[in-house]
Amino acid sequence: MTGNWIEQQVQPQPQQPETKSVEKLTHAQWGVIKDDEFHALTLKHQRDLEILHEAGTFITDFYFWQANLGGYCMADMTHNMVVSPDTVYVLVRKIVEGAPHPGRRKKVKRE
Repeated sequence: MTGNWIEQQVQPQPQQPETKSVEKLTHAQWGVIKDDEFHALTLKHQRDLEILHEAGTFITDFYFWQANLGGYCMADMTHNMVVSPDTVYVLVRKIVEGAPHPGRRKKVKRE
């Protein structure tokens, strides 16, 4: 008994290179909303706030100097606000792409 069998030649599919899911490097950036734009705090203050955030310590009275906000300020991490001599700003923590800033270089002592 013969039937009408259609033979399909299975050609090997060209192998695609394995794409590893490359995670993009990100870091947190702290700042305020001023004039409807994000203004980053100085790196030292951002680092201090991020250390507190990672430790799960949300404080209501983080004092710091920020010249572009009018001088001596207080950040309230529980209410997400920064009180400056001029006004109150919204405190924002956003995740941005790229590596965090390495910080200042230490001066090399020359003898």
